[in-house]
Order: sequence, then C-alpha cells, then structure tokens
Amino acid sequence: MKKIHKTVKFSFLLMAFCLAFSCSEEDDYEPPYGDFSSLTIWTSFDYDENEEEKRIVALNKYVAFNDLSRGIVSHQWEIENGMHFMNSNFTAADTLNYDRFIKTNAGQTSTDNLVYVLFTELGEKNIRLVNTYKDSVAESVKSGDVWKVDKTITVTVLEE
Repeated sequence: MKKIHKTVKFSFLLMAFCLAFSCSEEDDYEPPYGDFSSLTIWTSFDYDENEEEKRIVALNKYVAFNDLSRGIVSHQWEIENGMHFMNSNFTAADTLNYDRFIKTNAGQTSTDNLVYVLFTELGEKNIRLVNTYKDSVAESVKSGDVWKVDKTITVTVLEE
C-alpha cells in the first residue's frame, strides 16, 4: 500500500512539475499589426437583394469612396470630367445643393483616403484608384520594387 501511495504521490509531483514548466508566458506569435499589406475599399453605394453593390447614383448626388488599405507606399484617386471632389463640411440636411461643397481648384486627383465625389453629368463615369504596396495584395501586379493596384470603379449616373 505504501508503494502505491508513493507512486501516486510521485505521479502528482511529476504532473505538477510538467504543468508548471510547460506553460510558458512567452508567446512566439507576433501579430503583424503594422507589417502587412492589404487592399480594402469601402463605398457608400446601396446594395441589391443579392448583397452586391449597386453602382448607380442620381445626377447631382455624391458617393463616398474610402481606401482602408494597409501597407501603402503611394495612393491616389482619379476622377473624370463631370465629377468633382467635395469637402466634408456637409450634413444630411444639405441635400438640395451640393455644388457649394465642391473643392475649388482640387483638380481630378486626390491623395486623401476618404473622398466624396459629386456626379454632375449623366452616363457612365469612372473613378480610378492607383495604389502601390511593399508586398503583394489582391489584384496587384509587380511594378519595379513595388506591387501596383490600378482599379477602376464604373458608376452609372441617372436622372433622379
């Protein structure tokens, strides 16, 4: 009986020893918070019943485009004639005339991550995103020392 008692005691001690030294507080995994690249774009378009973006906007209305990508080396939005970058000083109550929020002398390119684009001509309009990354991302191609994404979003502008 003493032998069994010693064996059980030894087993508990061995188990406690293994448990104490096998659980290390050191974590080998380091999350890549600032050290990864990704292509992520958000827009304010509505969605249809299949949860696909409806890239349709009424004349003299705007759409927000936000580049939430990570690991960017360079970034630029480009718009066509009949489209204007807006400042963000408007509210939901300002729905009658967005012309007063057009950025004067803004041109047709912006390096802002979040842009509001006002559509003032009917038809198919394109907004282009050109990003470069240090690492490969979805939709990118190698261009010299960087990875480049050249993405065009086509918007249909209709009468209200």
